[in-house]
Amino acid sequence: MKFPGFSIAVCLLASGSFISANPVSKSSENLQYLQLDLKKSWVGTNELERAAKEWEEVQKLEYHPLKLDIRNRQFFYAVDLNIGTPEQKMTVQLDTGSSDLWVVGSDVRCSSSEPNDDCKEYGTFDTSQSSTWSPNGTDFFLGYFDGTFAFGKWGMDILNINGFRIEGATFGVARQSSTSLAVLGVGLPALEATNMQFPPYTYDNLPQILKRNGIIARNAYSLFTNELDAGSGSILFGGVDHQKYSGKLLTMPIVNVAPDKSPVPISLALILSGIAYSTMGDKIYPLTSRIPAVLDSGTSFTYFPNTIAEQIAEVLGAVWDDEAGAYGGQCPSPSDTLDFDFGGIHISIPLSAFIIKAEFDNCYFSILPFKQDTVLLGDTFLSHAYVVFDVDRQEISMAQASYNSAEDIEPIIDDIPRSEKAPGYAFVWTYGQYRKGAKYQDCEFYKFSH
Repeated sequence: MKFPGFSIAVCLLASGSFISANPVSKSSENLQYLQLDLKKSWVGTNELERAAKEWEEVQKLEYHPLKLDIRNRQFFYAVDLNIGTPEQKMTVQLDTGSSDLWVVGSDVRCSSSEPNDDCKEYGTFDTSQSSTWSPNGTDFFLGYFDGTFAFGKWGMDILNINGFRIEGATFGVARQSSTSLAVLGVGLPALEATNMQFPPYTYDNLPQILKRNGIIARNAYSLFTNELDAGSGSILFGGVDHQKYSGKLLTMPIVNVAPDKSPVPISLALILSGIAYSTMGDKIYPLTSRIPAVLDSGTSFTYFPNTIAEQIAEVLGAVWDDEAGAYGGQCPSPSDTLDFDFGGIHISIPLSAFIIKAEFDNCYFSILPFKQDTVLLGDTFLSHAYVVFDVDRQEISMAQASYNSAEDIEPIIDDIPRSEKAPGYAFVWTYGQYRKGAKYQDCEFYKFSH
């Protein structure tokens, strides 16, 4: 997971990818969209074929250390960027949980804890070899939840994304890094590294640049991560693909998770108003009060504040296993689900998406506790949701994902096409209200039979 400014231990992942883009007219009459195919890349290799085979072999094992299995289940979404003149190619991780683009410099000093890692596995950028590179003389530093960091210099150069020449792109070039994998953050401007320093300021990151260059009409994009075991997903800048979701596309406001640090939202987050565990015709509610939830494509699993994680584990009949580092218990029925409610937006996820089978009928759940006051919803959640992030209007639209290879793409010119406000749109708490008044630790379990 990539999310600056906080701390949590999550393994970093690795591999390669490709980008494709639909033809886009830059005329004002035909503003359309830019679609990138995101390759899902597994830990431990930058060869997709080898990674897929490794994952397949791990899935066949009846006995294996859970921690190793968790590492092998982690993945990220990668894109290939061409930067500079002449172009230099490198692979970066797409991340909705951060907002800056940085790449590994050719002269990087590697501080990786991995043996034989020179931090150059996914490509580097040599500023001296680009005639269009323009440094601005200022330093950047980015640190992430997983403990990785990058330090270097800010500058500007040309990005080429599948034939689209994007001038004036600001990004950092790392002179020191603890990871080979650089990051393409597409989050909110308020979370940019420059806004965390003094004096604070923001700049145009990639979605804003696409709008500024006339490639898209509004700063809004749709994320479809596809099924958990799929090889790829997509991000659609400036458009919505109506074939990729079922039911209504409902909208909720983005919530400010850190009002004490910023007067405007810094994260792509909305209020999670409840969770239901559906099993054998019953519904049990381990969470009935509101809590902010961050939607983060850079996170593999789902993280809850400690008390909420314990409540969910209790209704699942699972207990914490120190050796495994996860909650374990009897494997659920194939029909069991966790149902998430965001003010009337309902996303249902098979409980099987949250488990790692260790042996026989004993399952470990990738629902993990951490010491924060927000929920982090990673790919185990996002794989079942179609999400439209409207940065311009500070809203998120969401629906149940539909795994459909067909396309019905509509550009976002004004409102999000075919969307409507969720029933709870007008009843959103601020995070300050949540911190002062929410009593999620006092929630009771409610059980109803159909």
